[in-house]
Amino acid sequence: MPNFESAKIWKRIVALQGGSSLAVYCKTVGLNYESIRKCFQRNGLPDTESLAKIAEYFQVDLQWLIYGKQPSSTLNLIIAKKIRLYRISKGLSQQQMAAKLSLSPQVLELYEQDKCLFSSNLIQKCSNLLEVHPCALTDDGSLRFQSPQLKIFQTTSAQKDPQVSGEDFVSVPLTESAIAAGQPIIPQENIEDYVLLHIRAAGKRTNLVASRVDGHSMEPTLHPGDIVVIDRDDKIIVKNKMFAIYHEGGLTAKFLEKKANLLILRPINPIAEIQIIDLNENPQPIVGKIIGAWKDL
Repeated sequence: MPNFESAKIWKRIVALQGGSSLAVYCKTVGLNYESIRKCFQRNGLPDTESLAKIAEYFQVDLQWLIYGKQPSSTLNLIIAKKIRLYRISKGLSQQQMAAKLSLSPQVLELYEQDKCLFSSNLIQKCSNLLEVHPCALTDDGSLRFQSPQLKIFQTTSAQKDPQVSGEDFVSVPLTESAIAAGQPIIPQENIEDYVLLHIRAAGKRTNLVASRVDGHSMEPTLHPGDIVVIDRDDKIIVKNKMFAIYHEGGLTAKFLEKKANLLILRPINPIAEIQIIDLNENPQPIVGKIIGAWKDL
């Protein structure tokens, strides 16, 4: 990594240092002082393990520490503002709240100024301290996923398409996640039901499939078992659009970001972890863009 990148990383490391000496800093975090001192003097990078220890100790996002990544959406800014407002309403100073979170005041100030990304662990600690649900720290009413009109067709037999009026709805096969992710043509025996999607929502899309979501990462927007309708022809990553990903044996909904050969899966739920997929190992994890959701089950 070029020296100018190293300098930026050291600037962030020093910001977390909070005025303490390098020797004290290393002892506190559990780093090898001689190794870190040599890196600093030569403007070299600490090893990955040392960077991970620093991020874990100060409860900062490792991506922020390495890349200095500012939030790509408004979510982190919302969390920063909400935490500051709840802190003030509780009558806590930055110094008091930082001490309760085992942070330095300088680090808490970085968070409240939206200068680094919140980890899920820190969000959980803040919600506990401020006595609010984690979702209260993220919801300003602007991040809610707008679902088009969906209906569920309860059929007694899934051996053929239900008869519906082409003027109103199109029928979308409902199947298990592995089938939705892997087969271009879904065998009739793998269809467990049909979802009816209004033609205004379907538009000219022809390769639609419905499946159930696993996990809690997109709560409160989507819950485990919710049915999503996926356009399997639309896999172009768009900011703040939700996509269906087949990962670790299940279907998950996420906001996506691509960096080189890495696919970054960003959740809505503040206590859910960001996931990263190596596209060299799993080149086609994207099932398609989610165009609707059925939640009333």
